[in-house]
Amino acid sequence: MPKKIITKATLPKIMRELDRWEGKLTWPLFCDHIAKVLNVSSISKHTMYLYPAIKENFQKRQRDLREAREAMPRDFTLDAASRRIAGLEAQVKRLEHANNLLLDQFRRWQYNAFANNVRMDILTWDKPLPEVNRSGKSRTAKKFSSKKRPK
Repeated sequence: MPKKIITKATLPKIMRELDRWEGKLTWPLFCDHIAKVLNVSSISKHTMYLYPAIKENFQKRQRDLREAREAMPRDFTLDAASRRIAGLEAQVKRLEHANNLLLDQFRRWQYNAFANNVRMDILTWDKPLPEVNRSGKSRTAKKFSSKKRPK
């Protein structure tokens, strides 16, 4: 079984590189660059195509780069600033899209909870997470050590 290259950990790295891409964007160039970033020998266009988020954002970024190339100023400082702005705008656009997907998922969950008569007032949705104990000592040992045990 081949090694899985694109995971939940590597997908944000790929998206960040796509947001930062400058110049001509083609699948071979992008795949070679991602292989270097992920420290793998190679990654194919077909592997990237298996992930709709990568494919859609690649195509959007290609369009955005083409449009930006036509309106690009010639001053070096403006050129650097506009490259940074373009990268940040692409990142904002991608994050807004991801946020909208999460909001849709939340609305779906909210509706399904209502449709299945889940009582929201009983559930403790905003209860804080339990504190993480990294000391290695059990919490019950602390409680009994500070108090005298009854006989």
